[in-house]
Order: sequence, then structure tokens, then C-alpha cells
Amino acid sequence: MDAIKAGLEKAQEALHMKKAEDCADKAHDPSVKPSERVDAAFAAGKAANKADEHGFKAEVHKEKHASS
Repeated sequence: MDAIKAGLEKAQEALHMKKAEDCADKAHDPSVKPSERVDAAFAAGKAANKADEHGFKAEVHKEKHASS
């Protein structure tokens, strides 16, 4: 069961990293309004933090599975 949870957390990590990259691209795009760039930069940071959390959870589940 822990292996499945680890896989799901890894998938969520990848999803949030993709979102962070997309938002970071938008934040650095000069053709976008400044207010939208600020919002995108904030969203990129938030998504990166979520990705880190899911990565940590995946490692915890992986270690539980390995020790079982």
C-alpha cells in the first residue's frame, strides 16, 4: 500500500512542478500585465512548495515500503 501512496505522491509532485514551471514562464513574460506576472510568480512559488511537500511524502512512503 505504501508503494502505491509513494507513486501517487510522485505523480502529484510532477503535476505541481509542471504548474510551477508554467507560472514561472508567465511571470517572466514581458507581454503579460505586471499584476498578472506578480500573481503568476506567487502561484509558481506556491506550486513549488506543494511539489516539495509531495516529494517528501513520497520519500516517507517509499521508506515505509522498503522497511516493511
